[in-house]
Amino acid sequence: MSDNTQTKNAASGSNATRNRRSNKKAASNTGKIIVAVILILLIAVYGGGVYYYSNHFPHNTVINHVKVGEMDTAAAEKAFTDDLASHKISLKEKKRTEVIDANDVGTVINVGSQITDLHDSMNPWLWFTNLFGEKKYTVKLDVTYDEAKLEEVVNNLECFKKENVTAPKSAYIKAGDSQFEIVPEVLGNTVKKKALLQLIGTDLSTGITKIDLEKENLYKLPKYYAKDQAVTDALAKANKYASGTITYDFDYTKETLDYNTSKDWVKISKDFKVTLDESKVGDYIEKLGSKYNTMGSSRPFTTAYGSKINVYGGDYGWKIYFDKEKAQLIKELKSGKDVEREPVYSYKARCRKSAKNDIGNSYVEVSISNQEVWLFVNGECKVNSSVVTGDPTKGHQTYTGVYALTYKQRNATLTGPNAGGGSYSSKVSFWMPFNGGQGLHDATWRSSFGGSIYRGNGSHGCVNCPYSTAAVLYKYVEEGFPVIVY
Repeated sequence: MSDNTQTKNAASGSNATRNRRSNKKAASNTGKIIVAVILILLIAVYGGGVYYYSNHFPHNTVINHVKVGEMDTAAAEKAFTDDLASHKISLKEKKRTEVIDANDVGTVINVGSQITDLHDSMNPWLWFTNLFGEKKYTVKLDVTYDEAKLEEVVNNLECFKKENVTAPKSAYIKAGDSQFEIVPEVLGNTVKKKALLQLIGTDLSTGITKIDLEKENLYKLPKYYAKDQAVTDALAKANKYASGTITYDFDYTKETLDYNTSKDWVKISKDFKVTLDESKVGDYIEKLGSKYNTMGSSRPFTTAYGSKINVYGGDYGWKIYFDKEKAQLIKELKSGKDVEREPVYSYKARCRKSAKNDIGNSYVEVSISNQEVWLFVNGECKVNSSVVTGDPTKGHQTYTGVYALTYKQRNATLTGPNAGGGSYSSKVSFWMPFNGGQGLHDATWRSSFGGSIYRGNGSHGCVNCPYSTAAVLYKYVEEGFPVIVY
């Protein structure tokens, strides 16, 4: 390549570079101009906004539910006046919606400086912040209304008519077929009238147009709900108290205490405190006693001569210990466990073959009219002899009844007062008391027994026996052995 050509190419490259630099500079200058123009426009728009909104409410401004955006204060006040002239409050109830017209309650609403004051409190330099959503404000207006008229209007609402009102009811616990169960609460629709009147008065002054009674907590509510801890705890405790089965064993029969009876003893207070009605527990034990106690009751008895008689009185027999049985039963009910046992007795007989047969076939039989004694052991007569009983002519008669032998003692000295004064002291070899100071014993000072000796020369109430008879009696009898006197 020639030098001339190389020189031309170099000049051409240099020109291209200069052109590119020139284009970049021009583009840069254009960009700066555009940015400057945009900035000037933004400043102009922002400044115009500041100027405009110095006398107007910002866009999307809502005061007391009235849209006043872009309005000056005069227009905003007029909008308020126009809106308040037809102001109505809608009451959203559970089953209906009712409307209260402000005009019906003599409402007078004065728009004073509140609107202007609110505008003056706004910063026009921040007008652009209202472009992104509504800005809601509440002002309290000067409102007067006739309270009597308002109450009359409210009283005539459907929600206060007796036939439309259901009172709230708390959840409660009732006895079901097999266990206690919760009856759920009833929410009802009883409106809190006083609170509603106050809220309407407030809403008239703030322009509120809708009241949702449920959201505003204007319904009376139950105190207790089915899911409340106090309720569920009470249910568990009540079912525990009534779930246990107590089976009483009376030898010849059994009696069961279960939920069907004990459910009536469980008391659940209004604040869900669970207790047992101890008086009802006591009533139950008394019924058990009247049914199964035999002490002192009349019993059929077949005498040694085969005669069928009824004997009653005495301290022999079964008797439930009321206080101890009550305490034991309450403890078991509270445990909620199943238990099978005999009742707690204060006295026990030697057997229980039926409701009235608790003597069995081992006993001492004393016939006052025949002046005889018999000892039966397992149905076999071990001894039978004549005796001398207490002297009825001197007030020392031997008392009839069925008694439990108190104890037995060898070589005792019996003492006591005589009917005519003074006292006696008698030594005996075999002493077997059965009714306080009355008992069976030998009477070696007597030469004869039986007949009518006891009338005029009887004992002080004891059953005087021949020595040999007393010895046999002493051999077989023991504490609690039945003694039948008739």
